[in-house]
Amino acid sequence: MKKVRLILLLGTLLSMFQSCYVMKKSDQFFGIDTSTQNTLYLIDISGSMEGIDEGSIKDQVMREAGNKAGNLVSNTIGGKIGNLLGKQVTKEATKLGAVKRKLIPALKGLPDGKKFAVFAYEDDVKKQSVELRIANNMARTSANIFVENLKAGGGTNTSLGLVEALSTPGVQEIVLMSDGLPNGGPAAVLEEIRKVNTNNVIIHTIAFGEDADHNFMRTLAQENNGTFITSKM
Repeated sequence: MKKVRLILLLGTLLSMFQSCYVMKKSDQFFGIDTSTQNTLYLIDISGSMEGIDEGSIKDQVMREAGNKAGNLVSNTIGGKIGNLLGKQVTKEATKLGAVKRKLIPALKGLPDGKKFAVFAYEDDVKKQSVELRIANNMARTSANIFVENLKAGGGTNTSLGLVEALSTPGVQEIVLMSDGLPNGGPAAVLEEIRKVNTNNVIIHTIAFGEDADHNFMRTLAQENNGTFITSKM
C-alpha cells in the first residue's frame, strides 16, 4: 500500500506541473502582454537549460516533494518506476521546463491573424517554421507541439539564434528565453546585434535560473527597446 501511495503521489505531482500549461491560454508571457507586432519566440535549448530553474515557491515545493517521493519509491521497489517518475518531475522543473509551462499557454492565446514564429537554438538553429505564420488553430497547435518536444543539449550559440531571428522577413519583435550564458561571451553577442539590428527590432529578454547572466540579458533588452525580466515570479 505504501508503494502505491508513493507512485500516486509522483503521478499527482507530475500532473500538477503539466496541468499548469497543457489546457490553459494566456494573453501574456511572464508579464509581457501579447502585442500586435509580428513576434518571433527564440528559445535557448543548450545543455545549461537542463539546469534547475528555481522559479516560484510552488515550483520549488513540487520539485522537492517529487525528488523525495522518487527516492522513496526507488528504495522500496528497485527504482524503475520511482526513477522514471522522479526524473520526469525534475525535468518539469528545469529552465527549459519553465519555458514550456509559460510559453505554451501564451501560444495558445495568440489571437487569430497575429503573425508569429518559434525558433530554438543550441549550436545550430531549429525552426518551427522558416517564416512568420498567421495564428490560427493549426499554426498554434504546430507551434505548441514543436515547443513541447524540445530537448536541451549542445552549446549556446546565442549570436546565431538572434541573427537568424532578425533576418526573418517581417519580424518586429523577438522574445528571447535563455539563461544568458552565450558562447564567446556576452560582449561579442551585444556587438554583433548592434551591427545587424538595423530595422530596430524590439528584443525582450527573459532570464532563467540562479546562474543566469542578468547583466547581459538586461543590456540586450535595453539596447533594443525591449523589456528584461526573470523567471522568478
